[in-house]
Amino acid sequence: MRIFNDPMKHPVLISLTLAVTLVACWYALSLRGTPSKEDSGAELTLYCAAGLQQPISQITRSYTENTGRAVNIIYNGSGALLSQIKLGSGDLYLPANSAYIDDAQESQLITDCIPVALLTAIIAVHKGNRDIQSLEDLTKPGIRISFADESAAIGRFARAQLIEHGVYAAIKKNIIVTKPTVSNIIEDVALGSADATIAWRALASNHPQLRIIQVPLFTQAPQTTAIAILKKSDHPTAARDLANYISSAEVAREILQNYGIELPEMPNSTVADE
Repeated sequence: MRIFNDPMKHPVLISLTLAVTLVACWYALSLRGTPSKEDSGAELTLYCAAGLQQPISQITRSYTENTGRAVNIIYNGSGALLSQIKLGSGDLYLPANSAYIDDAQESQLITDCIPVALLTAIIAVHKGNRDIQSLEDLTKPGIRISFADESAAIGRFARAQLIEHGVYAAIKKNIIVTKPTVSNIIEDVALGSADATIAWRALASNHPQLRIIQVPLFTQAPQTTAIAILKKSDHPTAARDLANYISSAEVAREILQNYGIELPEMPNSTVADE
């Protein structure tokens, strides 16, 4: 069963699909209970997309301060994390694109999930670069592009969108390097090692050396970021508690917004303990 359907190109379909997704995920987490005394001292392990490191590290620190429960976070590309989950232990999975939630569901690695944020792709160039103004400009001879590989959510999404719209082949000729995380490709452009990249807007807009270029192709297809509970979790109730905190606690939502991350609208209901 597919929990989400990405990418989407029509605004009405985006809104409708996100609404269905949110209701379904909130319903799943409405079955949560109160963490037991045994869980209160448990350390949780969260597999988190590298591009979300700054806000999530702040949110989990706040969570630990409020609950006393430690959170160990493993950062990597979303696809690489999925491979690590298959081999290791842990409690939660937070990729940067819900396509990986679909993959995890199909591999029977997760139970339920909850939406956390919306991420929109853009073109990022150095702030002094005025030669690149559009997606078409990435096909010009001599343009150096740093591109995320398919183990990163942005690489998987951007590649799929560009192929679908028939422009990937022209852009691929200018890709000089591929990197495992969105943070790596952003840094390449900031340092001048590449002229442009396709990254998440929330991450690139926070970098003082970069200028972002909106692309209608990407703007029409915001990607849902969701957090999932792993079936192998030894502390599923505590894991759900952290998932709820990251997705709906006021302090968590404020931190995400401070990083320019868009938030999905929540249904008019609250998640109650049994």
